[in-house]
Amino acid sequence: MKGKSDTILVSFDYTHGDVPVLIVGRKKKGEIEVINAFKDEEAKELYQKLTTKKGEV
Repeated sequence: MKGKSDTILVSFDYTHGDVPVLIVGRKKKGEIEVINAFKDEEAKELYQKLTTKKGEV
């Protein structure tokens, strides 16, 4: 992917014991466009990958 710049927004919600959800979006013309969503274990795994610094366990 050469010559591209983009800003991706990520939201994670796992409150009150509900099903964990991770939503990926992009700001476009003043609005947020949802481009993908994950739930359950996949959402938790992606959240961990995105929030764990390299070299940390």
